[in-house]
Amino acid sequence: MHAKGETKNTREAFWNEFKAWSGGKRVKGGKPGKWTMNETGIKQLKLKFHFDEKIALVGIEVDTRNLDKRIELWDKLEKTKALLTKNFDSELIWDMEYPLIGNKTVSRIYCQISNVSIYDRSTWKSVNEFFFKNMSCFEDYFLEYKDYLKYGN
Repeated sequence: MHAKGETKNTREAFWNEFKAWSGGKRVKGGKPGKWTMNETGIKQLKLKFHFDEKIALVGIEVDTRNLDKRIELWDKLEKTKALLTKNFDSELIWDMEYPLIGNKTVSRIYCQISNVSIYDRSTWKSVNEFFFKNMSCFEDYFLEYKDYLKYGN
């Protein structure tokens, strides 16, 4: 068990290290240093990183209480499935009802790795590389098809 302060410090250390490492790598590749994440311009859609004591995952999340809007956006994502999946080495998981804490569900397209832990620094390098490679694919897809996802039929 980790003390609350230790847990917070470890999480902050990982995310600060990842931000610095990936930001520099992105700039060298001609992209902005900051990931798109919540700044998608589509209120219900986010690009998401998650890392805890068991798994690391990266993906696209559709989060809205309005089920009709969620289904509409999910359908657009499904219509472009072949375009999204073509650049991934990892298999993408498509989950219309991904459970979150507190009986909340979102729709999520993601890939993940297991047997990693945010509390085990020896796994950080592989998670950094996994995050960078896969979020780059999600972000490239999103930027290419943003207008379709936002306005298309």
